[in-house]
Amino acid sequence: MKHYRIKYFLILLLLSCVNPIYAQDWNPNDSIKTIGQAENRINDFRDNMVDLTGQDLVDATFPNSWPLFGTKTRMAIGGYAKLDYIQDFDGGYVRFQYPIQAVQVAGDGRKPQSGYMNMHARESRINVDVRKLTETGMPVRVFFEIDFSNYETAAFNQTPRLRHFYGVVGRLLIGRTWGTQSDLYAIQTTIDFAAGDALTGTRRAQVRFEDKITPQINYAFALEMMEYPGIDGAGYDGQASMQLPILVGRITKSTNSGGRIFLGASAFQLRWDGQSTGPDATALGWGVSFSGRQYFGKKHYFRWISSYGSGWGSNIVATLGTAASAILTPDGKMETMPAWNLGTGFCYNISPILSTNISTNWFGIEPSEYRDENKMDFGGASHINLLWSPYKSVNMGIEFMTIYRKNGDGKSGTGNRLQMMIKYLF
Repeated sequence: MKHYRIKYFLILLLLSCVNPIYAQDWNPNDSIKTIGQAENRINDFRDNMVDLTGQDLVDATFPNSWPLFGTKTRMAIGGYAKLDYIQDFDGGYVRFQYPIQAVQVAGDGRKPQSGYMNMHARESRINVDVRKLTETGMPVRVFFEIDFSNYETAAFNQTPRLRHFYGVVGRLLIGRTWGTQSDLYAIQTTIDFAAGDALTGTRRAQVRFEDKITPQINYAFALEMMEYPGIDGAGYDGQASMQLPILVGRITKSTNSGGRIFLGASAFQLRWDGQSTGPDATALGWGVSFSGRQYFGKKHYFRWISSYGSGWGSNIVATLGTAASAILTPDGKMETMPAWNLGTGFCYNISPILSTNISTNWFGIEPSEYRDENKMDFGGASHINLLWSPYKSVNMGIEFMTIYRKNGDGKSGTGNRLQMMIKYLF
């Protein structure tokens, strides 16, 4: 009798393993497409998940998903394991990616260092994606993703870091994901995780609503948390402390080739809380952006990104952590600093398993006269790479990058780095 129970258990276990395999076929009753169209094995979005709502989420394919027993909900587990080898020639201060801030500039108070090598797997990530349609046809989604790019710990302690955790109900998105003014269509494919600090906006906690004006034109409005206010206290006691969320809006237009044009705008409060000993100060910040991607023959694409604003520095990834939005003046007032970024690039898909990318991205700040001259006010990054997919779930590549940084006193530095990677996608 005991052997019979063991055999029965093994049969049930086998059936449970086989079921997800057959579940890849699209069940019309689910209205969730589980098979995607044939595409290049090298992802045009650097394997980032683009957040979708409403009918866009219904129309999107959901490959490699399986049904949760007894429900109409489907789930998928994805991500990748990535190993990077870095050969640094000029002693960049960050050893796991190459942000513009990390370029050495002689005499700016940081200890100089020589070139080195590094090998790590911090960019590896894992995500869980759950989707369903309610009885009335409303799409529902929960998406969760972590990686290990947490640099606030010891050099070889890869602590998990939350990237995304949000839910979608119809056209409403609630949680943490890319900000409404972040355009993933405009970020280039690089091996370096910093990607030349190319993106406008960051991942943020938010409440967003979006809908269609026409089949090709979408709009979205959101309230978001500003996680990096970027206020320079200039020696005063106190801290940055917002009382209002960011108000963000955007309009996007899909192109016939599969690309997209993006126009966004933000308005936000910058506030310094003197905590009873220092001055209290507030200022209005704003920024506009124009970006997008245009495909040629649905195979190759050109991407661009641009933005400009006042108090806009902390909305440009290149300047995060450098207090580039505003500064307290000697009389305790807040002075905002204008900032801009501009980038472009081209991807040429030689074949479905081989592609090359060329890109360059630059930013600038119009600094206050009270800003520390050792802080950067201009910089840029250029990348060229070759990516190869020898097997369906494996990407390999090599990339050369050169990064430039200039500080407020006119001193500058240039860094060069070679990076190679192997990535296994699941």
